[in-house]
Amino acid sequence: MTSINGVTIAMVLFGISLLALILRRDLVIKLLALGLLNGSTILCLVSLNTWPGGVPPIVRGPTVAPYVDPLPQALVLTAIVINFAILALALVFVMLLVERYHTTDSERLEYEIEREEAS
Repeated sequence: MTSINGVTIAMVLFGISLLALILRRDLVIKLLALGLLNGSTILCLVSLNTWPGGVPPIVRGPTVAPYVDPLPQALVLTAIVINFAILALALVFVMLLVERYHTTDSERLEYEIEREEAS
């Protein structure tokens, strides 16, 4: 029996969030799905970099285990901060759209914007 690892879970979460982005019309749900999509890619990156017997590169002295590369961890931390900023900015845009058009439905928003441009 095979065990479930982080990459498998990341692929399942990626698929769920991609389906939610495509099928849902509510902008808030789309933002939640975008956050889940970002989280699944981060989980995949972290899972790919795991070394069961790895040693941090700052350990001094003789070691027989391989050193773990800290660069992917730094990139993941950067990705988390950038994703948080993107989601916060997108939420502000959704709040402005809701304030102006009083809906979070993407199809109704398109209809309202087209109607506004036509007049």
